[in-house]
Amino acid sequence: MKLRTTLALVTAAVGLTTLTAQAQTTSQWEGSFEMRYSTRYVFRGDKKAGQSMQANFEFNPITGQDGFFVGGWANQPFASEKDFEFDLYGGYKYHWQGFEFSGGLIGYFYPEADNNQTDYTYEVYASANREILENWGATVTAYYDIRTKDLTFEAATGYRIPFNIEQFPASVDFSLFVGNSNIRDQYPDTPGPDVKDNYSYYGVTVSASVWFTKNLRATVGVQYGDTINRKSWSYGYHDGSDNLYGYAGIGLKW
Repeated sequence: MKLRTTLALVTAAVGLTTLTAQAQTTSQWEGSFEMRYSTRYVFRGDKKAGQSMQANFEFNPITGQDGFFVGGWANQPFASEKDFEFDLYGGYKYHWQGFEFSGGLIGYFYPEADNNQTDYTYEVYASANREILENWGATVTAYYDIRTKDLTFEAATGYRIPFNIEQFPASVDFSLFVGNSNIRDQYPDTPGPDVKDNYSYYGVTVSASVWFTKNLRATVGVQYGDTINRKSWSYGYHDGSDNLYGYAGIGLKW
């Protein structure tokens, strides 16, 4: 669920576009998979790892339809001192009066965490998004992590410029997101008093995508993300340095 990219934000907010229409089928469900190389893994403004391979899969109702969705995400850093992470999530989407509402549960799992680190957390969330003008959308989301008692609010907006490269549909996408996290227990598995934090974060992304077929897409992008008033943690969770990074990936849709 951490594919914090322009394409994810814009597709959610804008809805049915010429790009998503390329992959429509007669089924009531559609699946997607993406494999990506990223020069950094940055989440809510924090650099969690350096160069990484990332993978994401999802099963969703077809665009514009109500229904349940499920998915998974994984990050494997190149550096041996960094930990593997995988996430699983699911929920329900509902459309009303031009809005798309969704809610669900996200599980974050860190199988290589040591005794000072949390090996899993899980969040509930609720989100609403809407296309404001053609190819311009906005999303607001609230998250609550049940283990770390972290309440996060985030707002995002994205704009898409569709075009064609000869016969291939393509787009350039721009997005901006801002958020605030109020953490009441940063390390729930560590003895001692609760470690608290309250900070804001933000990020901007520019990406380009090309559909080679109705099911095959390539994406490249660059993102900058950072935090405001984030504490430095002794257990290695926070690294505010060098949060400008790039990524490239291949996606499938069926």
